[in-house]
Amino acid sequence: MLTIKRIHALPLQLANQIAAGEVIERPASVIKELVENSLDAAATTIEVTIEGAGSQLIQVRDNGVGIHPQDLHLALSRHATSKIASSEQLSQIASLGFRGEALPSISSVSNMSLTSRQSDSECGWQIQHETDSAKPVSHPLGTTVAVRDLFFNLPARRRFLRSARTEQQQILTTLQRLALSRFDVAFQCVLNGQSKLNLPIAHTDEQRLTRIGKICGQAFVKHAVAFEQQFDLLQLHGWLGSIDAHRPQTDQQYFFINGRVIRDRLISQVIRQAYAELIPAGRHPAYVLYLTIPLDRVDVNVHPTKHEVRFRETRLIHGLIHRAISDILHQQAPTATLAETPPARPQITEASSTYHSHALSAPKLHYPAAAASQAASTTTIQLIQLLHQRFALLCYQQTYFLLDLPAAMTAARKQQFQQAIQQLPLQSRPILVPLRFPATAKQQQTVLRQQALLQALGFTFQQAPDALIINSIPVLLASIDLNTLVQHLLTSTGLADGDVAKLTQELSVLLETTETVSPEQAEQWLLQNASSALDDPHYCRELDLLTLGSLFSGD
Repeated sequence: MLTIKRIHALPLQLANQIAAGEVIERPASVIKELVENSLDAAATTIEVTIEGAGSQLIQVRDNGVGIHPQDLHLALSRHATSKIASSEQLSQIASLGFRGEALPSISSVSNMSLTSRQSDSECGWQIQHETDSAKPVSHPLGTTVAVRDLFFNLPARRRFLRSARTEQQQILTTLQRLALSRFDVAFQCVLNGQSKLNLPIAHTDEQRLTRIGKICGQAFVKHAVAFEQQFDLLQLHGWLGSIDAHRPQTDQQYFFINGRVIRDRLISQVIRQAYAELIPAGRHPAYVLYLTIPLDRVDVNVHPTKHEVRFRETRLIHGLIHRAISDILHQQAPTATLAETPPARPQITEASSTYHSHALSAPKLHYPAAAASQAASTTTIQLIQLLHQRFALLCYQQTYFLLDLPAAMTAARKQQFQQAIQQLPLQSRPILVPLRFPATAKQQQTVLRQQALLQALGFTFQQAPDALIINSIPVLLASIDLNTLVQHLLTSTGLADGDVAKLTQELSVLLETTETVSPEQAEQWLLQNASSALDDPHYCRELDLLTLGSLFSGD
């Protein structure tokens, strides 16, 4: 029998925890909210300290205007803010934060302390989690927020966190996006006692490019095209990656609106369309772009995380973005046409050349050798240097090897995929928001005719008028851009015509890895694959002493 329950108001703590579920997904979410508060407080220096991938401690210190001592307790209350005061201001929001939910949400799922000092105060004032009054403390001008034991009272949420390495990478990625949004602010990050980010204020174009190079890499800076275009009160400027510097993923796409970090699918599609005829299918452009637009023409009050926006004149704005980028690209390469295939991978040679090494987070790392080699005098593989963000210089049993990492990683991924094919069905992963992909009647018929095969490969879908709705994809292909994967699937399904070997061969083309590898990617991959990689002559070459000396001739 149904029990009739009375309506009641939620306890404040529970309401804050529910709000935290909307904006505090992981430690990186805390970083974003706190750093945005610092930027709104006119800070010129922001220092971030992380311990335990953010679960133990997240501390953000700034030199902003600070918080009045009598407002400290109010700052931890829901819907309390200094950034807006009337509904009319919602149509012209200039600050990054305005909801007044971040601090109370964070404090409800952690042990948080808030310390601040304004210019007219002789000392700082601090309020602890679940205390009613502030106490005087020694503190420089500005504000420090210390968040300890994140999700200590929500063990289920804590179990959903990824590995420490993944959470740390998410934190650094978030900070890098914020650092690109404001060149007039210095950013520092110390992670578990190690300095991971040290970006001074960038006043000149040269200094801005230096900051971009530290985040996007020197390859982007070397080939980037700077531009600035204005239409009426709209201004679009920034740096576009050259049409030859396309990438296999969207990791170097940064877009900002009025200084706000934006991750909007529609804007990404507009920019991708501007590159469409100039780069190969399945590849992605790189860019750092800034749009300045009157506040009353854009609505940022769309999503709790404030990553999405809504324009008052959507088609006009998108059209201007597309036209501006397309014009620049065609000036850069007026005769460029769509490439049939990605450029061929150059072979490893032993000719003398100058290499520029990339520092590793832990130099001279050691990886276990094969079990059969345990009787040897040296049973570890030593990583000496990462060259050109591509070649790994390894030492094993007093012999040096040069390993082409992208080639080795691609081969390993393809081998794993082919081995999994032998034991169908493949494990699938549901898509959080099913993808509606345009498909002709012929394409739909082709897919339906091979539905059993596609389901065995991990794809599930349903029909819709003039479209297919993709519900799940294979786990082994989950790292590939979803639109690229589906577009390639439709093409490959028609070519394969039910032949599982031919279809899997077509899909394995998407497993090509990036032409450059970060030190972190190299270290992580070598931990599991260093031993087997040395045995394959296709991408690993033994070096003699003469060739080894030539590698460092320019250092």
